[in-house]
Amino acid sequence: MAKKKNSNRRSRDRAAKPKVGGGKTAVEKKLTKDEQFRLDYAYVLKDLRTVFILAAIMFALLIALNLFLQ
Repeated sequence: MAKKKNSNRRSRDRAAKPKVGGGKTAVEKKLTKDEQFRLDYAYVLKDLRTVFILAAIMFALLIALNLFLQ
């Protein structure tokens, strides 16, 4: 009976270990370079958009102050 318990334990240990081989799913393997770039740098584009919006607001504020103070 002891051997039976060990063999069950070994099979459970094998099932619990993650498979080696990159760990990528089928969806990740099909991404093109452009799509992967967009995923990797999405936060950069979001930050750039925020910076440009703030710059536009500040520029408009400068113009409004210039008209008001003249």
